[in-house]
Amino acid sequence: MGRLKLGVLVSGNGSNLQAILDHVKEGRLDAEVRVVISDNRTAFAIERAKRSGIPVAVVDYGSSPRREDVENRIIARLREYGVELVVLAGYMKLLTRHFMAAFPMRIMNIHPALLPSFPGVNVVQKAIDYGVRFTGCTVHFIDEGTDTGPIVVQAAVPVMDDDTEETLAQRIHEKEHSIYPMAIQLFAEGRLDVRGRRVFIKGPCSAAGDHCINPYSPRG
Repeated sequence: MGRLKLGVLVSGNGSNLQAILDHVKEGRLDAEVRVVISDNRTAFAIERAKRSGIPVAVVDYGSSPRREDVENRIIARLREYGVELVVLAGYMKLLTRHFMAAFPMRIMNIHPALLPSFPGVNVVQKAIDYGVRFTGCTVHFIDEGTDTGPIVVQAAVPVMDDDTEETLAQRIHEKEHSIYPMAIQLFAEGRLDVRGRRVFIKGPCSAAGDHCINPYSPRG
């Protein structure tokens, strides 16, 4: 079986896109990014894609009063490139049921909190304001709710007394860049079994000795 074909949707800097590209280049992710699609023509993620020779498409949500019309253009482009898994990497548009029906349980997202805590936006500052001792990040499948889909991988990050939104976000990003490629690799290997809200992983799984990442199984 060939490498998993990815379509990545972006809106901003694209650091998670870069992490995916780096893992592919280093042979740690059995996948290939076939196309990058952005709703923001000034997103730096577009430059990252171009540097790696990946086709880029920019979609304008203001071009049609019906969101489904715009999504149809995205779906067509993803299908043109034979995309098997859609990866949201800082994509700031909500997807409709129409889009999800085109890729059922084949759309992944990463969220900078330990879901179900702190869904939505501005969640790093919300975690600080709430006073939690741990936050983190979550890779999950997309469903019709806001950050409510079945959870694949999570990583915990401690919140320090002197943390600002910027310092905490940086440490969360470091974990994101580990667990997103990990989740995609599990999908590529056909090891994810979604049963209702739960995602079961077939076979052993190790996060390189990092007990802050679940799934984790000790080596040896």
